[in-house]
Amino acid sequence: MNRLLKAAVLASFGWNIFLIVGVIANQSYATTRAAGGQFESFPTGIRATYCITLAIVVYQLEVLFTNIRRPEWIYKVFFFLALSSVLVNAISRSADERWNVIPAALIAFAFWKRWKSQKA
Repeated sequence: MNRLLKAAVLASFGWNIFLIVGVIANQSYATTRAAGGQFESFPTGIRATYCITLAIVVYQLEVLFTNIRRPEWIYKVFFFLALSSVLVNAISRSADERWNVIPAALIAFAFWKRWKSQKA
């Protein structure tokens, strides 16, 4: 992965973690940027779900940025997960949440590149 893409993907993960932690901590900056922008205060169930999401995102970082060879399917699964995030954010009724398409697309692209490089 070239340096510019790596920096952009790391910034995207940083944004995601910042937003996820904001939901978990019920911070006001996250209310319009997550869960469809429909909550003034995040319910406990959503906050618990975002705890699991945080664990997945941290694992994605580890998978993408370590040199451990992994099965091809893990990159494929994370590519499709990120692609679904692009789609869900794109159709959000919250204009602030629709901006999350950009980091989601960068992350999807990074997993796609890693998936395709595993085939070579």
